[in-house]
Amino acid sequence: MSSLYLDRKNLAIKLDGQALALYEDGEKKGTVPLHLLDRVVLRGNVQLESRVLGALSERNIGLLVLSGRNTEATAMLAGRSHNETNRRLGQYCTSVNEELRTPLSRWLVLVKVRAQQNLLREALAARPDCRYPITSALQTINGIIGQLREDSFAISLASLRGFEGAAAAAYFGAYVHLFADSLNFSGRKKRPPPDPVNACLSLGYTLLHYDAVRACHTVGLDTMLGFYHDVSFGRESLACDLMEPLRSLMDHWVWQLFRERQLRPEHFSDDNGRCQMNKAGRQCFYGFYESQAGPARRLLRRYGYALSKRYLAGSDLVG
Repeated sequence: MSSLYLDRKNLAIKLDGQALALYEDGEKKGTVPLHLLDRVVLRGNVQLESRVLGALSERNIGLLVLSGRNTEATAMLAGRSHNETNRRLGQYCTSVNEELRTPLSRWLVLVKVRAQQNLLREALAARPDCRYPITSALQTINGIIGQLREDSFAISLASLRGFEGAAAAAYFGAYVHLFADSLNFSGRKKRPPPDPVNACLSLGYTLLHYDAVRACHTVGLDTMLGFYHDVSFGRESLACDLMEPLRSLMDHWVWQLFRERQLRPEHFSDDNGRCQMNKAGRQCFYGFYESQAGPARRLLRRYGYALSKRYLAGSDLVG
């Protein structure tokens, strides 16, 4: 199974038997058999027949629609969900019980911070010229990991978020030194992304978040109800939870793309303070993401299945 990225203007998608037919300016350009697809990613002004949505849903093919101006998702189709409702009942019980949420959250923060530690250790070997900022960040992160692993340490969700924030500040303080000065990357900035690195991180996190949404949906969990992220209007909090340990993986991919000069400053332009990636840059990014994302998607599914089993056992608390 594979992913289909459609990123061009004046494109229309129609259902042609057991395939998607692609039309550009009214002229048929080709077909893609549905049985080959696992997900479809659209960007820009693409027209869809309503029958296409039904066909994708029926075959459990995901759909992600990206804004043409930024990297945010404007629509998602996750496919069929699991029919075991007791999993969601157990999930709801956990969401209102901090004693049940805290061990899961502690695991999440520890795995995420360890991943940051691993990336910085690799960076230290590759960039001895950045030894001081990387070593300083590692000292901070090593101390945080030590506190998170201390079994006798009384911990709360609030303190876990404090540890996560401190680790992120130290981590990005070193991460910025891995990129050329010409990229003007001075730290993580989201809306709008002002530089090429942030533009790539935002797009990558959006794609990864969608894969986390699909993983939750596949195992029958409510994407809006997390254990670490609190409930927030319009946010898929559980998907945010599952992708947290994988953020450093995306950070590593972005670093690799610029380090190997697969992405360069000419792939980007400034639009009133918003950095935008051009079509050639996006094509490079999509291709690289698909070449690397398989293990990450499998890991997200494993996280989802492990949670669903835990929540299913906890559904006995209902009533």
